[in-house]
Amino acid sequence: MARPKALDYEVRKQDILRAAAVLFAKKGYNETLLEDIAEQCGIGKSSLYHYHRSKHAILYGLIKWKIEDLAWKVDAAVEAAGTPEEQFHAMTATLVNEYLRVPDEITVLLTMPRHLNAAAKSSISQIQHRIINRMVLLVQALRPDVEVTRKKLTAMAMLYFGMTNWIHVWYKPSGSINASELSGMIVRIFLDGINGMDPEQLT
Repeated sequence: MARPKALDYEVRKQDILRAAAVLFAKKGYNETLLEDIAEQCGIGKSSLYHYHRSKHAILYGLIKWKIEDLAWKVDAAVEAAGTPEEQFHAMTATLVNEYLRVPDEITVLLTMPRHLNAAAKSSISQIQHRIINRMVLLVQALRPDVEVTRKKLTAMAMLYFGMTNWIHVWYKPSGSINASELSGMIVRIFLDGINGMDPEQLT
């Protein structure tokens, strides 16, 4: 007979993912052992298997959970906003706040999918493209005066993520620029750049 799940099973399962994120970000995926994760959680290694069957399963669960959570938050923020510019502000603030709130989880999300097997990578990629496509559509909405080519829309979307994706690496919360100001700077730089481009540069 299978062991019954505790009432707090999902909560404890997610707590393990959060603990693993701290270790993966600090030590690296290959250098982190299941014993390390169990110790971080205050449980035995055998108990760990009740929630996750392997270290790969923990990494996949962590990345999938984080990218799904990020995609949901971005969708909710954008859909609650009004104009394309307001939507752009909302998406940027959501990403910046989330990246700064859980930097260890974001580090794993951005740098460790290479450790996943092919099936897991494909699953994660589908969710990532949902966020990328959200920005692609938003870029086009920001320049309704011209039909931008798909390649250039994608390039501009990726340039945007180049600005946002690594702020958790260098940004210091104790510094003179707060998260809101940082979001505003990203928005202004990107919008001024898009609005300043000649239509011929976009087609």
